[in-house]
Amino acid sequence: MDDLDQQLARRDALSVARLLGREAPHAGDPVGFTATRVRIAALLLAVWATDPEIREALRLVFEAAAPDQRALLALGDIDTWDRDGRPARRWWAQAAAGPDPDLAALGAWRAARADVRGGRRGDALPLLEQASLAGIAEASVLLGRLLERDGDHEGAAAAFRRSRTGEGLLRLAEERLRADDLDGAERELAGFRAAPHRPGAADQRAWEQAIRGEIAFGRGDLDRARGHFEAAGRAPGTWDRRIGLRLAQIAVADADPVFAHHWISRLAEGDDAEAEQARLLRDLHRDLVDEGARRLEQGCDEEEDDW
Repeated sequence: MDDLDQQLARRDALSVARLLGREAPHAGDPVGFTATRVRIAALLLAVWATDPEIREALRLVFEAAAPDQRALLALGDIDTWDRDGRPARRWWAQAAAGPDPDLAALGAWRAARADVRGGRRGDALPLLEQASLAGIAEASVLLGRLLERDGDHEGAAAAFRRSRTGEGLLRLAEERLRADDLDGAERELAGFRAAPHRPGAADQRAWEQAIRGEIAFGRGDLDRARGHFEAAGRAPGTWDRRIGLRLAQIAVADADPVFAHHWISRLAEGDDAEAEQARLLRDLHRDLVDEGARRLEQGCDEEEDDW
């Protein structure tokens, strides 16, 4: 849309917003005010939410229509643009208590996210449960993450399964791995489809490769495991450390001094479980690791001679 088209579209949207606002009755008095007007105003807000003048014109419509659930949701959405967005949560929580289950689920999901951002996990959990049971997949995933951190693995698994998302299946597979259930982990991945990668989000294809590598490693298929781990370079969380340890263990099993030295030296300086196991590998296979260091040093010396 070029600048003139944008200006004309904004002018028309503002005119409609002001017209709806002028026709709105006083707040709390819905006489003569129809749900259709609220829907029109909500559609305008969805398109022009970044425009403060249009937002304020539409606020009159929604305030007059409260406690209509769509109006409550919209008031919350408008208040999120204020410097102090806390009142938004109040509107969404009111919508979550309304009679329409779908609109209530949206209100619960938005209020829950505000609670999570504000560190109010206890307030967020029942709202997430409400949104999850209503079929909001993102709410199920977030609920599962929180329950998992709290040690409620059964509740987390139920939430992840309910989400029917790629992340949900990957987390279920990880739960199976933690229980040493390799076949179960593989079954969880049977219906997996990676979501398109978004900047800042976990790379689900890499995550899947890491899990498949762990399954193959546990079965003793080291060649297959290596292929999966090498394809899992952008797996999320602490997978990079776990993958490094597995590649170190595979290098030791293959009696490969260069890669054994490479991975063990990278891991051993940390203070996590992988570092502790890397140091143990180094102590148990000191000759192999030292040979790798000598070969690397010799290779560097030869390159300097070539220059």
